[in-house]
Order: sequence, then structure tokens, then C-alpha cells
Amino acid sequence: MSENKRKNTKKIIGGVIVGAALLIAGVTASLFIEKIPNGYVGVVYSPNGGVKSDTLDQGWHLVGLFNKVTEYPVRMQTVNNENIKVATSDGKNIEMDIAYNYVVQPDKVVDLFNKFGAVDVETIENTYLKTRLWDAARKSISKYSVIDTYGQKSAEAAADVQKTFADDMKGLGFLIDDLTLGVPKPDKATQEAIDARVKSSQELERTQTEIKIAEAEAKKKKIEAEGIADYNEIIKKSMSDEMIKYKWIEKWDGKTPKATGTDSLLQLPLDDQEKK
Repeated sequence: MSENKRKNTKKIIGGVIVGAALLIAGVTASLFIEKIPNGYVGVVYSPNGGVKSDTLDQGWHLVGLFNKVTEYPVRMQTVNNENIKVATSDGKNIEMDIAYNYVVQPDKVVDLFNKFGAVDVETIENTYLKTRLWDAARKSISKYSVIDTYGQKSAEAAADVQKTFADDMKGLGFLIDDLTLGVPKPDKATQEAIDARVKSSQELERTQTEIKIAEAEAKKKKIEAEGIADYNEIIKKSMSDEMIKYKWIEKWDGKTPKATGTDSLLQLPLDDQEKK
């Protein structure tokens, strides 16, 4: 083999070795680097060696070649659950949409991993958290009537559900906040009972309003009647014989009344000519 061929062969072999080394280095580097998104922490675990006690905060990290990472949110998350079925204190079955916010305590994520394993937090939301939420809603809503859940006590009921749910989840590291209850969705029989009760309440309110109006009218008429009676009494007391004569004279046209005598309404003196 000529000198030139040997040199070319060495160059080719050297290039292959360098390329392979770079490829291996790149693959190895990608396996060792893990990025934790903003607002999350990572739990590092190995299929053979178990979970690591140290967690990863946001940013880039180097991890072991065979290690894996499960991420948990430590910033606020919002969960919406639809059609949670519960029963009220008066035995009515309703469905409610329930929404809440939560964050995971960073110092509890390892405990979460040990309890649930390498599953994402969305899976926990849709299984375990949903079940515990239903249990909290069932216990809390059972204290209120179906009308209460529609009216002024709906906010009180929501606060009750939140407290029960939050107390249950706190030990696992889930901090629950801002829980809201949607408008109850009753079954057909319950809706008919509600409609009947609302109608009855409206009729009662209308009747009470009519009674109040009638009472006001009666009071008005009584006041008017008392006023007229008082006025007549005042007039009666003020109308003496002298006053009556005076009023009659005021309106007299100077002519002799046709009716005279003892039976006449008013006795007036005759003029001088008639006396003669």
C-alpha cells in the first residue's frame, strides 16, 4: 500500500472515531440533562434504585443516565369537575359543577411520588382528587336543603365543601383554595318539587302584598273618615243660632220670605209697612 493510501486510510479511521465519539457524547449529554419548567419541581427516581430525596427546581439539571423525573406543579392550578352527584338534607338528588384551585407544597412532592408512583398530576386530579372532592361535597351538601343550595346559603355551602376538602388534602401536600359551586342541576322529580315550591312562595308573596295594600287602603280610609268626622264636629260646635242667623242674613236678598210664622225656618222682623 502506498504512503498516500495509508495516510488517507488513517484520516478516514480518525474521522470515524471522532464522529462516533461526538455522537456518543451528544447522546450521553442529552440523557443526562433534564429541564424543569417554571412553576414545577421534579422528583428524580431510578427504576432500580428508588426515589431520590433531593428534588429539582425549575431550570436545567444533570441527572443520572438511567434516572427519570416526574414533575409536580408548585404554582396555582385550576381544576373543573362537572356533574358531581350529591344529595341534600331533604333527600333531593342534584348534580353540581365544582371548580377549585390548588398548589402542591414543594416539600411534599416526594411523599406524593411514594403514594402515587410515576404518574402525572393530571391523572391524580382525575382520579384520587376527584373521588375525595365528591366525598367532601357529599358530606357538606347533605347539611343543606335543595332550596339552600340555590339561595343565600350557596356561598356557605361552598365554604363548607372547601374546608372539608382542604382539610382532607392538606396532609398530602395539596393546598386547596377558591372552591366554587355551580348552579345545582336537579333530577326531574326534584325540579318539579322546586318549581312547585317557588310557585307557592310567589303566590304567598303576592297574597302578602295584596294584604299590605288592603291594609294601607283601609288605614287611609279610616284616617279620611276620622278627618271628616272631626271636621263635622268642629263645624257643628261652631254653628250657634247667632251664627246661623248671621250666615242667613249674609245671603238674604232683602225680600220677605214666603214662609213665615212659627213654623218657618227662621223668624225675621217684618218691615214697618207690613206692621202698619
